[in-house]
Amino acid sequence: METRSQPARQERGHRGHELDAQLNFAQPMSRALALEALRPWGAEPELYGQGDEIRAARLTGALDPALVTELLRAGLEGGLYRSAELGRRGFLRSGTGFTEWMPWRRNVVVPRTQLERVELKEGLRYLVE
Repeated sequence: METRSQPARQERGHRGHELDAQLNFAQPMSRALALEALRPWGAEPELYGQGDEIRAARLTGALDPALVTELLRAGLEGGLYRSAELGRRGFLRSGTGFTEWMPWRRNVVVPRTQLERVELKEGLRYLVE
């Protein structure tokens, strides 16, 4: 009796847009303080720096645009962030979880006094300085 192996079932990927934000802190801080400061964002941050020299963080995920704008405004006006780069970036995620990020279509420079211009349109990266 011969048994035939079933062909491997290929899992489909998923494409879409989600928040991709890099927040640059005004002052270096410890890892614990940086994690505490980023807790309201509700996303797992990737911290840039070491020990008590954390200078920036990257956040990705599906976040409410109104919450993003509110947290960004509070961080900039409160002196927590020096600058930010954020937007809804296109991605292609394989069935195994690997994510390939698409290039930004365009950069939009926004003064920190005009945060209402951060509309989080798909594919645009907003540089808030």
